[in-house]
Amino acid sequence: MGDHLKTVSMVSALFAITEGDKNPEGSIEYRAKFYKTIPGIIFPGDWDELSLEEKKKRLDKLDSLGLKGEHNEN
Repeated sequence: MGDHLKTVSMVSALFAITEGDKNPEGSIEYRAKFYKTIPGIIFPGDWDELSLEEKKKRLDKLDSLGLKGEHNEN
């Protein structure tokens, strides 16, 4: 899963940089879709009710974890 997480994190972070200011809602939607391709990452049942700011904060944390390698490679 490590390589998949690292790749998705990189794509998500780049998408946030290139699209985040132009289309914040779309950026968050696509970034979440990227992470939903990773087995074991489960989004909360109330994800759709969270504010854009909270969603961005959580996705940014996933980006950070994947890019810094702070996850378990097992």
